[in-house]
Amino acid sequence: MFKKIKEKIQNRKKQHQEMRANGAQQNPSRFDQAVFTWSAPLRHKVEKGQIWMIVASVIIAALLFYGAYTANWFFVVAIMTAAIVYALDHMEPTQEIEIKLSDYGVKMGEHGIPFSNIKGFWIVHYGPFISRLYVRTYQHLMPDIGIELMDQDPAEIREFLTRHIVEWEGKQEGLMDICTRLLRL
Repeated sequence: MFKKIKEKIQNRKKQHQEMRANGAQQNPSRFDQAVFTWSAPLRHKVEKGQIWMIVASVIIAALLFYGAYTANWFFVVAIMTAAIVYALDHMEPTQEIEIKLSDYGVKMGEHGIPFSNIKGFWIVHYGPFISRLYVRTYQHLMPDIGIELMDQDPAEIREFLTRHIVEWEGKQEGLMDICTRLLRL
């Protein structure tokens, strides 16, 4: 039963993607007149070693034991749910999306953000290790968007974007991004 549901969902996703691709070919938007184009992972995924997995398992087991010892069953369920969701997410392959910078705005996959909806940007570049463009939008739920620059030259991207939006100099990675990178989540 679950296989049939999964197959139906995948078929609908394929049909939806084909319809979008056909519509995009017939009606190109201003976002598609790109000055810069590259592919980047939707989210940065780090391969974890055996030691990381053992330490994570010990921490999860300790948290579960503590929750059971204190009879905090909601905590136990929350930790188990988080561990299962993280494990399932880790098994999924990383999806690549196409990034386009045009004179109209930034397009990530099928989602475009015009420059009028962007407050500012900053680039974090530490040699070959970290090269990321951050865009702050006027949205309240997810105002900061991080985009991997991959093999793009950060100086050229910066020069292009400063003609359209304000650069926030001296701004760095957010605390969550630093924690995620250091803990290899």
